[in-house]
Amino acid sequence: MAESQTKYSEPDYVQKQDKSQCPFWRATIAERTPPETHELLETYSGIPHSEHDDHIHRTRDRLWEIRQYPCTGGGGWLKAQLCLSAVYPEVMARAKAGETVVDIGTFIGHDLRRLVVDGAPSDHLWGIDIANHFDVGFDFFRDRERWQGKFIEADFLTVETNPTLKPLRANTDIVFIASVLHQWDWVGQVRGATALTHFTKPGSLIAGLQMGKPVAGAVVMQGLKVPLYIQNPESFAKLWEEVGASTGTRWETQAWPHPWEWIGIDSAEMAWMGPGVQLLEFAVRRVA
Repeated sequence: MAESQTKYSEPDYVQKQDKSQCPFWRATIAERTPPETHELLETYSGIPHSEHDDHIHRTRDRLWEIRQYPCTGGGGWLKAQLCLSAVYPEVMARAKAGETVVDIGTFIGHDLRRLVVDGAPSDHLWGIDIANHFDVGFDFFRDRERWQGKFIEADFLTVETNPTLKPLRANTDIVFIASVLHQWDWVGQVRGATALTHFTKPGSLIAGLQMGKPVAGAVVMQGLKVPLYIQNPESFAKLWEEVGASTGTRWETQAWPHPWEWIGIDSAEMAWMGPGVQLLEFAVRRVA
């Protein structure tokens, strides 16, 4: 395998951002809150609508102190994304049947809460993140005492050796991973996707979302200063062909490009990422 220029588990920029110079910091984000999140905060969390704006901004400030991700500064975490997926009906049916769902890069666990609101039991839901945003998530959703799922602070790349991840090794039915793989170059994404295979077994589904472009290739974005590889559907399929060949597994890959508006963000606000950058939704099935 070629040498990766992005050997990190997480990039340095997530702990070094100056708000005044940061292209993805917004002073206010509450206006980006979609109606379904307002409804969740009212009905699931018991927070009156009049308190939502302050609650959201206090939460964002706490999250920013942990890591300075683009989705943190810009409010991308306010909208659940798994529920938008083409495979969400299947995910819901399997989750309701008691299958194990693991959200990698779970952040505050918004997608897991959406599953519960839509009828999935929480006791088979797991969230993994390299940094503990979970306590902030419990305060945001106000469900610490009733949540029966598990959150693990761990680097998912260590799945083969990390004892805290052992219960999920070759035992996970559905993996959701959003805005994680795209933080690496091609070789780094092969490493990340290879790690994902160790969670799975034949029949497992990996669904997710990341940055995409009509023409795949390496880029260095303003404010990030690290080389990333931005995929399109064809390159993403090749990625999984390479991973399958090296791991002795077989995968069926689907991927769909979307504009930023698909997750409620004005494309003009994402111009700092460079021309043509959009979203890439994917679903990858292990067939052997």
